[in-house]
Amino acid sequence: MWIDIVLMGLVIILLAMMLWGRGGVLKQRRLEKEIEELRSKLMECSRTQPTVQPQRMGSELYEFVKDLETLRSAIAGAKICQRIILKKYKVRPGAEALDKILARARLPEAVKQRLADEFLVGEAGREIMKLLNRGEPIERISAEVGMPLIVTKSQITRLQMLGYLDGRLKPTERGLRAIAT
Repeated sequence: MWIDIVLMGLVIILLAMMLWGRGGVLKQRRLEKEIEELRSKLMECSRTQPTVQPQRMGSELYEFVKDLETLRSAIAGAKICQRIILKKYKVRPGAEALDKILARARLPEAVKQRLADEFLVGEAGREIMKLLNRGEPIERISAEVGMPLIVTKSQITRLQMLGYLDGRLKPTERGLRAIAT
């Protein structure tokens, strides 16, 4: 009977050493849990801030600017560019095509938005939207911007097609963001 008690005590001591000793099971489980938490944080960080390798970023940037130029030319009336946009994005040139171009490019969101705004709106477009937002007539806007009336009207049409202006010639959310930059 004493032998059973001694053996039972020895088994309990060995189990305690396995569970709470240097390389114990509990410590191992705690470390595994910590590793999983760190992995999930790393995955979350990589999802929120995707990294683009420098050489890939150059080709992505080239494709993005090329698509913006094609869209701008298509809206200006170039039939070949309209066909390219229709073939590549399955939509006609306009706000929806711009949304698809922005969604396709694997660049940081701020870079995509700024490039699109600069390339498609420009300084003259921003000034036109500011003056339209104030309620100025198109003739006065044309004179203030220093563009012929026909060019100002075509610029306004392009801004409407791209979703920067609504049907009442007021800046949309996209237009207000472009004005602010």
